[in-house]
Amino acid sequence: MKRFYIALIVTMLFACSEEPEELKSPQFELGEIQLLISRDSLPADNYTYAEIICVVDKRPTANDLLVFSTDKGLFANNTSTYSVNVSSSDTTRVYVKYNRPEIARITVSVFGYDTKEIYLNFIPAYPTKMFISPDSATLLPLFKSKTIVTSKLIRLNGVVSEGHFPVYYDSIDVDSGGSIGRFFNSTYSDSQGNSTVEYWLQDTSYHGFVYIKGYVNTDTGRIEGISRILIQ
Repeated sequence: MKRFYIALIVTMLFACSEEPEELKSPQFELGEIQLLISRDSLPADNYTYAEIICVVDKRPTANDLLVFSTDKGLFANNTSTYSVNVSSSDTTRVYVKYNRPEIARITVSVFGYDTKEIYLNFIPAYPTKMFISPDSATLLPLFKSKTIVTSKLIRLNGVVSEGHFPVYYDSIDVDSGGSIGRFFNSTYSDSQGNSTVEYWLQDTSYHGFVYIKGYVNTDTGRIEGISRILIQ
């Protein structure tokens, strides 16, 4: 009996000397995040919003935030990041616009537990009107006579995408007259829809109006502009 009590005491001492296991916090398992685009290939006019739909299958808490970010364009809050509480229906919608025909990457995360990304394609936003304005209303009939011609591309809603390249030609008659000049150093349209070209007179024998014409090809047809210069 004495040996039994000694063995029992030794067993209890060794059991008390063992290190307790590390306490572990409860592990949260987030349901799947689905990221969808309701409509792709929208015009890059800085006006038309693409709708991004985020569906969270499981909500960890009532006040969880979805954090959206984009590498191009802006959300409806005019920044490249947008935070919003998970919708009670588990479906959240955010909106993105952009002014360049490029591919934007949209990402979303919930407190870093899960992250999803999707790619949104913006296509060129074409003009609906074109205005042509020479910086001089008259030119002398000399070979060195020239003027800078500015084109302005505008769109009914939003802005025209950058990078359009207008085509220019001249005519001494509105419809079918001949050319008396040449165009040099044409530029692509900028973020404001402006581009320029130099017009040089080549025929010194002509006197009267010369019409400066230009156009841009769009997805719905040709957009044209016209102006005129008096050759004295």
